[in-house]
Amino acid sequence: MKKLTVVQKRKIRQDRWFDHLFFAGMILFFSFAGWFAFNNYFRYDIYHERVLAKYENKQLETGKTCMFRNELKMGATIPVLIEGETFYVCCPRCAENLKLNYTDSQFAVDQYSHHRIKKSKAFIVLNNNLNGKVRYFESEENFNHFKNQK
Repeated sequence: MKKLTVVQKRKIRQDRWFDHLFFAGMILFFSFAGWFAFNNYFRYDIYHERVLAKYENKQLETGKTCMFRNELKMGATIPVLIEGETFYVCCPRCAENLKLNYTDSQFAVDQYSHHRIKKSKAFIVLNNNLNGKVRYFESEENFNHFKNQK
């Protein structure tokens, strides 16, 4: 077995140092990529779940729901005035769809009495089992009866 020269030993040390530096850089890169993915994809889901838990089985303001999609909206909603009644939607596309399908979209079915009611005058409650969807009731009393049935 041949002995290594001083130059060869120095080259091996430099190569090891470069390998360690490369390894540390890869760790930093993947750490940053993981942090970026978490902030962009998972943080919203965590926030969304907290908000759903906060409003579960409580009355919602009419301005917190998209009355076309029947969903809780965390951001601002757009009021749409149709025939003297105010409906709230989340985007201009929903506003157009609400205006086009006004005869069908203005009504919902009370989950307890099964009466057809106007969404603008309804008692609106978030149901967490429906993943952000809301339910419409004629009154708080109907909601309490519905809740006690389960």
